[in-house]
Amino acid sequence: MVENLNEIAKKAHDCAVRRGKISPIDEENNFHRDLLNEVAEVFNAEGKTSPHIEHFSDFEEELADVILVAMSTLHHFGSNVDALIKAKMDFNQIRND
Repeated sequence: MVENLNEIAKKAHDCAVRRGKISPIDEENNFHRDLLNEVAEVFNAEGKTSPHIEHFSDFEEELADVILVAMSTLHHFGSNVDALIKAKMDFNQIRND
C-alpha cells in the first residue's frame, strides 16, 4: 500500500523519538540545528555507494535524511504535510521568478 506524506512523516518522527533524536518536549529540541546538520552531511558526501542503503549513493542517502528531518519536524508541529506540499507546488507553478 502506498503511504501518503503524512504517514511517512509520522513514521520518521516516531523513529526519531525512539532513537532520541527528537524529544516530545519542544524546549529540548533544536530543529534548525538538526536540519542544518543534515544539510552539512550532504556537502560532506562523496558520491560513493552508501554504506547503509544498497543501490544508492551516500549523497542520495543524505538528501533523503534532509527530507525526513524536515517531514518529521513538520509532523512534530502538527502540519498536514500532504496539503502543505500540494499548496507549495501549486504556488510554485504560478510563480514567474
